[in-house]
Amino acid sequence: MEDTQNRKKIPMRELEKLTNLTRATINFYIKEGLLPPPEKSAKNMAYYDEAFIEKLRFIEKMRKSEFTLNQIKRLIRYDPNTVNEFGLQILESVNRLLPLEGAEAPVTKTQIKDIGFNDEDLETLIKMRIIISEDKNDTQFPAYSLTVCRFVKYFLDLGIPIAVAKDILGKLKELADLEKNAFINYIRSPMLDSNVPQDAQKTEVRKCIENISGLLPILHLQFIKLPNEDFRRFDDEACR
Repeated sequence: MEDTQNRKKIPMRELEKLTNLTRATINFYIKEGLLPPPEKSAKNMAYYDEAFIEKLRFIEKMRKSEFTLNQIKRLIRYDPNTVNEFGLQILESVNRLLPLEGAEAPVTKTQIKDIGFNDEDLETLIKMRIIISEDKNDTQFPAYSLTVCRFVKYFLDLGIPIAVAKDILGKLKELADLEKNAFINYIRSPMLDSNVPQDAQKTEVRKCIENISGLLPILHLQFIKLPNEDFRRFDDEACR
């Protein structure tokens, strides 16, 4: 059992400096049940420890990844009866990073860096061919590069190595190629051969995209769903 006497006691003013969070934000997380109440001294002073800081950082990382407070609370206090609903909510958070449509114009290094990458990160993305330049000077990239980089940044913020994110992107591209070929061969080509009006073609294209986009998260959830004991172990580790 941990010796509470040996834990470093951190006052609120120091906690604010260490986490770059305001007193109001920290107290809000405590009030919402995301964090435990602080230890109080005989002088009615509140103190916190390093475990508290780690929980704060975990919460902030989830918030920056667009998870809601309710989702974070379920991550910290996992309820196995809500796995399907909770899993779908998380997938919806991820899907918000992947817009259905994007600009066709090429994007620049500055636009990619604005997502949250520095120069070194950008060079790594280029070297690993996660993004591929449209010119010899690496100044312009295809429009979809923004979506790819948002995806990679999401994984990096969660502590997942860039090489793993690249592997996942590769598999997603393989899946997208299969879907595209199936769509062209069995949906688009018959419509063109039948002289379907252009507006009707666009409607059918959008319906197909929306249906596939709606089904994939459900399949994804079913494939990655962990046994309850794995979630409990994650819950225990997150709350330490």
